[in-house]
Amino acid sequence: MKISLNQAKFFDRGDFNGNKYLEGKDKGFNALMVNCVTRHYKTKLKNATRAYLVIEGNGSFVINDKKDNAEPYDLFIITDGDVYEYEGQMKLLEFNVPATNSSNEEKLE
Repeated sequence: MKISLNQAKFFDRGDFNGNKYLEGKDKGFNALMVNCVTRHYKTKLKNATRAYLVIEGNGSFVINDKKDNAEPYDLFIITDGDVYEYEGQMKLLEFNVPATNSSNEEKLE
């Protein structure tokens, strides 16, 4: 299966935006390209594992109060119950198993 950018669904949340390549739970996972413009709010992940691969740009991730710099080709993994946020100007590939939606997140701010 191939999914082109023009088939992906655009989303915009102000501080970050991107394209949802796969969003349905029927596939067992979902994939998004995320453009971090400024930051992603502090979030607690529930019942899923989320991975972010930094494609380009720089910034930082805070996972469970541990801050790490983010640069191209770094991979960040968030698991069930982890609290995380990120900031900077970065293009990220986000991959979620199982597929997630707002029911898998608790916004903490």
